[in-house]
Amino acid sequence: TAKGVSAQGALHIRVSEQCLLQKEELIQEFFDAGYDDQWGSAWFRPSCIKLLADGSLGARTAAMRQPYADDPSTKGLEMFTQPQLNGLVLRAHRHNMPVAIHAIGDRAVEMALDAIENAQLLCPENHPRHGIVHCQITDQALLRRFRTLDVLAFVQPIFIDYDMNICQSRIGEALTSTSYAWRNLYENGVHVSFGTDCPVERFHPLEGVYCAVTRRDFTGNGPFLPEQALTPYQALYAYTAGGAYASGEERIKGRIRSGLLADFLLVDRNLLTCPPEELLSARVLRTYVGGACVFRDPSF
Repeated sequence: TAKGVSAQGALHIRVSEQCLLQKEELIQEFFDAGYDDQWGSAWFRPSCIKLLADGSLGARTAAMRQPYADDPSTKGLEMFTQPQLNGLVLRAHRHNMPVAIHAIGDRAVEMALDAIENAQLLCPENHPRHGIVHCQITDQALLRRFRTLDVLAFVQPIFIDYDMNICQSRIGEALTSTSYAWRNLYENGVHVSFGTDCPVERFHPLEGVYCAVTRRDFTGNGPFLPEQALTPYQALYAYTAGGAYASGEERIKGRIRSGLLADFLLVDRNLLTCPPEELLSARVLRTYVGGACVFRDPSF
């Protein structure tokens, strides 16, 4: 395990674990064992409780408010009732521990926001950084609630590569137009962090940067909702400083700055100025963690 490797001093990446605990008694056992987001080291630590509120858009299991446009027999799957989700989030919130709730459909996003708001109202003295993972199908009212409740958005831009081909047929044109609205979130002050969704998708952040900047698939089709395209700076920020904030570590990493951990990489081109289509072919030449080189391209 990462914990065991870390204890042996052999870990060469930093791990902030999202702990998947889908029952209140499991969450309580976690806290009773002495774990929280302050436990661990700069190499390995739990950062939040992970909850799965629905499924996926591709399988029509993302929880929707209305039936799927291409299958009116289903609205997807709600993994919890609202009281169940409220209880799980409140249990973590009372221990000042963030939750990260997988929510793709607009119903799941609504339930996640409702549960977070409930916890904030019942326990206002605590301020953990709760977040929603994926944040795909939304309307304007849901997007505004992210900012009002100060909820983080854990986003995987890579999903555009596939979902741009099915989104409108699944949920209709009107709801599609307000979905995958990551620029809206970013520019309205929501803390947005990007991830790869590995191992479901490839562990290749530059593919995500490409999708966020171009809003196209890997063969160049699109753009999909181009008004939601981010600048290269915004996309790289979300993958670095945004990620550090999401794991509660912005005071020690995420930027190249005196006093922070020397975690950085060298790339074979300027990602801020190169043509967007070149983002897919950019190569990482070296990776440094804590100032030590842990990866070197043999050709460099």
